[in-house]
Amino acid sequence: MGFIVTILIVLAASGYALVSRLLAHKERMAEIEARRPKVVLQLPDAPLLEGDELSAKIIEACRQQGVELDVELEIGPR
Repeated sequence: MGFIVTILIVLAASGYALVSRLLAHKERMAEIEARRPKVVLQLPDAPLLEGDELSAKIIEACRQQGVELDVELEIGPR
């Protein structure tokens, strides 16, 4: 009987430690994401080809400076 109780205590402690570590990791990642700067570039209306070339130039300039980008294209109302 004592062996089963010991195993249950070990499993409960392990489960608590695992959940605690996962929550701490999630909190750290949220903090890092919150410190990450958000930049929105509004480009003038132009044909998509020119916008693509301009976007490519911006991305290349950022890479040369060592800045990592997450680029999302949003087409606004016309």
